Amino acid sequence: MSDNEKITIGGNSGNNNGGNNNNPPFTGAPMGDDEFKVPTEEIELPSRGAFYSNGKSTVKIKYLTAEEDNILFSTDLIRSGKVLDVLLENAVIDKELRPDDMVSGDRNLLLIEIRKTGFGNEYKPGSVTCGSCGKDYNPTIDLNKLKPRMLEVMPDSDGFYSLEMPVTKIPIRFRLLRGSDEKRLTKLIESGQKKSNGPRISRLITERYLLQIMEVNGNKDKTYISKFINAMPTKDSLFFREYNRQVEPGIDLDYEFDCEHCGHHETKNIEINSKLFYPDVD
Repeated sequence: MSDNEKITIGGNSGNNNGGNNNNPPFTGAPMGDDEFKVPTEEIELPSRGAFYSNGKSTVKIKYLTAEEDNILFSTDLIRSGKVLDVLLENAVIDKELRPDDMVSGDRNLLLIEIRKTGFGNEYKPGSVTCGSCGKDYNPTIDLNKLKPRMLEVMPDSDGFYSLEMPVTKIPIRFRLLRGSDEKRLTKLIESGQKKSNGPRISRLITERYLLQIMEVNGNKDKTYISKFINAMPTKDSLFFREYNRQVEPGIDLDYEFDCEHCGHHETKNIEINSKLFYPDVD
Protein backbone atom coordinates (compact mmCIF):
# COMPACT_ATOMS: atom_id res chain seq x y z
CA MET A 1 0.00 0.00 0.00
CA SER A 2 1.75 3.04 -1.08
CA ASP A 3 1.76 6.57 -2.16
CA ASN A 4 3.42 9.39 -3.89
CA GLU A 5 5.43 12.14 -2.38
CA LYS A 6 3.04 14.00 -0.13
CA ILE A 7 0.35 11.51 0.69
CA THR A 8 -0.30 11.10 4.39
CA ILE A 9 -0.03 7.36 4.16
CA GLY A 10 2.89 7.28 6.51
CA GLY A 11 1.15 9.13 9.30
CA ASN A 12 3.45 12.14 9.15
CA SER A 13 2.84 13.48 5.68
CA GLY A 14 6.27 14.96 5.23
CA ASN A 15 8.23 12.14 6.85
CA ASN A 16 7.10 9.12 4.84
CA ASN A 17 10.21 8.42 2.82
CA GLY A 18 8.94 5.06 1.55
CA GLY A 19 11.73 3.64 -0.53
CA ASN A 20 13.74 6.83 -0.94
CA ASN A 21 17.41 6.80 -0.09
CA ASN A 22 16.99 9.37 2.68
CA ASN A 23 17.09 7.76 6.09
CA PRO A 24 13.72 7.94 7.92
CA PRO A 25 13.33 9.19 11.47
CA PHE A 26 14.70 6.45 13.72
CA THR A 27 11.70 5.96 15.98
CA GLY A 28 12.06 2.30 16.68
CA ALA A 29 10.85 -0.67 18.63
CA PRO A 30 13.38 -2.27 21.01
CA MET A 31 15.11 -5.42 19.72
CA GLY A 32 15.93 -7.17 22.96
CA ASP A 33 18.63 -4.66 23.91
CA ASP A 34 17.77 -0.95 24.13
CA GLU A 35 20.94 -0.27 22.19
CA PHE A 36 19.40 -1.72 19.04
CA LYS A 37 16.09 -0.38 17.81
CA VAL A 38 14.19 -1.19 14.65
CA PRO A 39 12.76 1.85 12.84
CA THR A 40 8.98 2.04 12.89
CA GLU A 41 6.39 4.02 10.97
CA GLU A 42 2.81 5.02 11.69
CA ILE A 43 0.58 4.22 8.72
CA GLU A 44 -2.80 5.81 8.07
CA LEU A 45 -5.36 3.18 7.07
CA PRO A 46 -7.60 3.79 4.04
CA SER A 47 -10.59 2.48 6.00
CA ARG A 48 -10.24 5.37 8.49
CA GLY A 49 -10.98 2.77 11.18
CA ALA A 50 -14.69 2.74 10.25
CA PHE A 51 -14.92 -1.08 10.29
CA TYR A 52 -13.20 -1.64 13.62
CA SER A 53 -14.87 -1.60 17.02
CA ASN A 54 -12.05 0.47 18.49
CA GLY A 55 -12.14 2.93 15.57
CA LYS A 56 -8.38 2.62 15.11
CA SER A 57 -7.38 4.48 11.94
CA THR A 58 -3.58 4.07 12.07
CA VAL A 59 -1.23 1.21 12.86
CA LYS A 60 2.48 1.04 13.53
CA ILE A 61 4.72 -1.16 11.40
CA LYS A 62 8.36 -2.03 11.88
CA TYR A 63 10.88 -2.03 9.09
CA LEU A 64 11.93 -5.32 7.54
CA THR A 65 14.96 -6.87 9.23
CA ALA A 66 16.95 -10.09 9.15
CA GLU A 67 14.14 -11.57 11.24
CA GLU A 68 11.79 -11.17 8.28
CA ASP A 69 14.42 -12.75 6.02
CA ASN A 70 13.77 -15.93 8.00
CA ILE A 71 10.13 -15.68 6.96
CA LEU A 72 10.80 -14.81 3.34
CA PHE A 73 13.15 -17.73 2.85
CA SER A 74 11.21 -20.30 4.86
CA THR A 75 10.65 -23.27 2.56
CA ASP A 76 7.55 -24.36 4.46
CA LEU A 77 5.93 -20.91 4.25
CA ILE A 78 6.75 -20.55 0.57
CA ARG A 79 5.33 -23.99 -0.19
CA SER A 80 2.13 -23.29 1.78
CA GLY A 81 1.64 -19.82 0.27
CA LYS A 82 1.53 -18.21 3.71
CA VAL A 83 4.56 -15.94 3.37
CA LEU A 84 2.63 -12.67 3.07
CA ASP A 85 0.27 -13.50 5.95
CA VAL A 86 3.12 -14.32 8.32
CA LEU A 87 5.17 -11.34 7.14
CA LEU A 88 2.27 -8.96 7.75
CA GLU A 89 1.59 -10.47 11.17
CA ASN A 90 5.23 -9.99 12.12
CA ALA A 91 5.68 -6.46 10.76
CA VAL A 92 2.52 -4.94 12.29
CA ILE A 93 3.42 -4.24 15.90
CA ASP A 94 0.15 -2.66 17.03
CA LYS A 95 -1.66 -4.84 19.55
CA GLU A 96 -5.03 -3.08 19.27
CA LEU A 97 -5.59 -4.04 15.61
CA ARG A 98 -4.18 -7.19 14.07
CA PRO A 99 -3.91 -8.06 10.35
CA ASP A 100 -6.50 -10.86 10.54
CA ASP A 101 -9.09 -8.31 11.67
CA MET A 102 -8.29 -5.74 8.98
CA VAL A 103 -10.28 -5.30 5.79
CA SER A 104 -8.42 -6.45 2.69
CA GLY A 105 -7.70 -2.94 1.41
CA ASP A 106 -5.90 -1.95 4.62
CA ARG A 107 -3.83 -5.14 4.46
CA ASN A 108 -2.82 -4.47 0.84
CA LEU A 109 -1.68 -0.95 1.62
CA LEU A 110 0.37 -2.15 4.59
CA LEU A 111 2.08 -4.81 2.47
CA ILE A 112 3.21 -2.16 -0.01
CA GLU A 113 4.46 0.12 2.76
CA ILE A 114 6.27 -2.75 4.49
CA ARG A 115 7.86 -3.75 1.22
CA LYS A 116 9.20 -0.24 0.73
CA THR A 117 10.94 -0.32 4.13
CA GLY A 118 13.03 -3.29 3.09
CA PHE A 119 13.52 -3.01 -0.66
CA GLY A 120 12.76 0.59 -1.55
CA ASN A 121 10.13 2.05 -3.84
CA GLU A 122 11.40 0.57 -7.11
CA TYR A 123 9.81 -2.73 -8.12
CA LYS A 124 10.42 -4.84 -11.21
CA PRO A 125 7.34 -7.04 -11.78
CA GLY A 126 8.92 -8.97 -14.63
CA SER A 127 7.98 -9.17 -18.27
CA VAL A 128 4.99 -7.10 -19.46
CA THR A 129 3.38 -7.52 -22.88
CA CYS A 130 2.49 -4.36 -24.75
CA GLY A 131 -1.18 -4.17 -25.70
CA SER A 132 -0.31 -2.41 -28.95
CA CYS A 133 2.80 -3.92 -30.54
CA GLY A 134 2.65 -7.22 -28.63
CA LYS A 135 6.30 -7.11 -27.63
CA ASP A 136 7.52 -7.85 -24.11
CA TYR A 137 9.46 -5.38 -21.98
CA ASN A 138 10.63 -5.18 -18.38
CA PRO A 139 9.43 -2.00 -16.66
CA THR A 140 10.42 -0.59 -13.28
CA ILE A 141 7.49 0.48 -11.11
CA ASP A 142 7.72 3.37 -8.66
CA LEU A 143 5.61 2.20 -5.73
CA ASN A 144 5.49 5.76 -4.41
CA LYS A 145 3.15 6.58 -7.29
CA LEU A 146 0.46 4.23 -6.03
CA LYS A 147 -2.22 6.23 -4.26
CA PRO A 148 -4.39 5.20 -1.31
CA ARG A 149 -8.11 4.92 -1.97
CA MET A 150 -9.56 6.38 1.21
CA LEU A 151 -13.00 5.38 2.46
CA GLU A 152 -15.70 7.67 1.08
CA VAL A 153 -18.94 5.68 1.43
CA MET A 154 -19.44 5.04 5.14
CA PRO A 155 -20.93 1.72 6.36
CA ASP A 156 -23.80 1.55 8.85
CA SER A 157 -23.32 1.11 12.60
CA ASP A 158 -22.76 -2.64 12.10
CA GLY A 159 -20.05 -2.02 9.51
CA PHE A 160 -22.40 -3.23 6.73
CA TYR A 161 -23.58 -1.80 3.43
CA SER A 162 -27.13 -2.02 2.06
CA LEU A 163 -27.87 -2.65 -1.58
CA GLU A 164 -30.82 -3.53 -3.81
CA MET A 165 -30.06 -5.88 -6.67
CA PRO A 166 -31.01 -4.37 -10.06
CA VAL A 167 -32.62 -7.49 -11.60
CA THR A 168 -34.28 -9.30 -8.71
CA LYS A 169 -34.94 -6.07 -6.73
CA ILE A 170 -33.98 -8.00 -3.58
CA PRO A 171 -32.34 -5.96 -0.78
CA ILE A 172 -29.18 -7.29 0.84
CA ARG A 173 -26.73 -6.23 3.54
CA PHE A 174 -23.08 -7.15 3.21
CA ARG A 175 -19.68 -6.53 4.72
CA LEU A 176 -16.16 -6.25 3.33
CA LEU A 177 -13.79 -9.18 3.59
CA ARG A 178 -11.13 -9.26 6.31
CA GLY A 179 -7.82 -11.05 6.65
CA SER A 180 -9.40 -14.01 8.44
CA ASP A 181 -11.91 -14.32 5.57
CA GLU A 182 -9.12 -14.40 3.00
CA LYS A 183 -7.45 -17.27 4.87
CA ARG A 184 -10.73 -19.16 5.13
CA LEU A 185 -11.39 -18.71 1.40
CA THR A 186 -7.96 -20.06 0.56
CA LYS A 187 -8.54 -23.17 2.67
CA LEU A 188 -12.01 -23.73 1.22
CA ILE A 189 -10.78 -23.49 -2.36
CA GLU A 190 -7.79 -25.76 -1.71
CA SER A 191 -10.04 -28.30 0.00
CA GLY A 192 -12.51 -28.28 -2.88
CA GLN A 193 -9.77 -28.81 -5.44
CA LYS A 194 -8.31 -31.79 -3.57
CA LYS A 195 -11.69 -33.52 -3.32
CA SER A 196 -12.62 -32.99 -6.95
CA ASN A 197 -12.25 -36.03 -9.22
CA GLY A 198 -13.38 -34.24 -12.38
CA PRO A 199 -12.60 -30.80 -13.80
CA ARG A 200 -11.61 -28.38 -11.06
CA ILE A 201 -14.21 -25.62 -10.88
CA SER A 202 -13.35 -22.93 -8.37
CA ARG A 203 -16.14 -21.78 -6.07
CA LEU A 204 -14.25 -18.64 -5.16
CA ILE A 205 -17.02 -16.24 -6.22
CA THR A 206 -19.92 -17.95 -4.43
CA GLU A 207 -17.88 -18.71 -1.30
CA ARG A 208 -16.78 -15.08 -1.17
CA TYR A 209 -20.39 -13.92 -1.48
CA LEU A 210 -21.42 -16.28 1.32
CA LEU A 211 -18.85 -14.71 3.63
CA GLN A 212 -19.81 -11.19 2.66
CA ILE A 213 -23.62 -11.22 2.48
CA MET A 214 -25.12 -11.01 5.96
CA GLU A 215 -28.81 -10.52 5.13
CA VAL A 216 -31.14 -11.16 2.21
CA ASN A 217 -34.62 -9.66 2.45
CA GLY A 218 -33.96 -9.22 6.15
CA ASN A 219 -33.21 -12.95 6.56
CA LYS A 220 -29.86 -13.75 8.21
CA ASP A 221 -30.03 -17.53 7.82
CA LYS A 222 -26.94 -18.72 5.92
CA THR A 223 -28.79 -21.57 4.21
CA TYR A 224 -31.30 -19.07 2.85
CA ILE A 225 -28.49 -16.73 1.80
CA SER A 226 -26.67 -19.59 0.07
CA LYS A 227 -29.78 -20.42 -2.01
CA PHE A 228 -30.07 -16.75 -2.95
CA ILE A 229 -26.43 -16.65 -4.07
CA ASN A 230 -26.71 -19.79 -6.20
CA ALA A 231 -29.76 -18.33 -7.96
CA MET A 232 -28.29 -14.84 -8.36
CA PRO A 233 -28.55 -13.61 -11.98
CA THR A 234 -25.22 -12.75 -13.60
CA LYS A 235 -26.21 -9.08 -13.93
CA ASP A 236 -26.84 -8.90 -10.19
CA SER A 237 -23.53 -10.64 -9.52
CA LEU A 238 -21.62 -8.17 -11.69
CA PHE A 239 -23.44 -5.26 -10.05
CA PHE A 240 -22.55 -6.55 -6.59
CA ARG A 241 -18.86 -6.94 -7.43
CA GLU A 242 -18.69 -3.49 -8.99
CA TYR A 243 -20.38 -1.88 -5.98
CA ASN A 244 -17.87 -3.68 -3.74
CA ARG A 245 -15.03 -2.26 -5.80
CA GLN A 246 -16.44 1.25 -5.55
CA VAL A 247 -16.96 1.34 -1.77
CA GLU A 248 -13.94 -0.70 -0.66
CA PRO A 249 -11.02 1.41 0.62
CA GLY A 250 -7.48 0.35 -0.07
CA ILE A 251 -4.84 1.26 -2.59
CA ASP A 252 -5.23 2.06 -6.27
CA LEU A 253 -3.13 -0.60 -7.97
CA ASP A 254 -3.65 0.75 -11.50
CA TYR A 255 -0.30 1.82 -12.92
CA GLU A 256 0.58 3.63 -16.14
CA PHE A 257 3.03 1.79 -18.35
CA ASP A 258 4.91 3.03 -21.43
CA CYS A 259 6.13 0.42 -23.88
CA GLU A 260 9.87 0.81 -24.48
CA HIS A 261 9.46 -0.49 -28.03
CA CYS A 262 6.58 1.54 -29.49
CA GLY A 263 5.87 4.10 -26.74
CA HIS A 264 2.29 2.88 -26.29
CA HIS A 265 0.75 4.20 -23.06
CA GLU A 266 -1.59 1.90 -21.14
CA THR A 267 -2.86 1.24 -17.62
CA LYS A 268 -2.43 -2.17 -16.03
CA ASN A 269 -3.17 -3.54 -12.57
CA ILE A 270 -0.30 -4.43 -10.25
CA GLU A 271 -0.79 -7.67 -8.36
CA ILE A 272 -0.18 -7.98 -4.63
CA ASN A 273 1.80 -11.18 -4.37
CA SER A 274 4.98 -12.60 -2.86
CA LYS A 275 7.09 -11.45 -5.85
CA LEU A 276 7.05 -7.97 -4.28
CA PHE A 277 9.39 -9.28 -1.61
CA TYR A 278 11.77 -11.19 -3.88
CA PRO A 279 13.34 -8.46 -6.04
CA ASP A 280 16.27 -10.64 -7.13
CA VAL A 281 14.14 -13.53 -8.34
CA ASP A 282 12.88 -13.52 -11.93
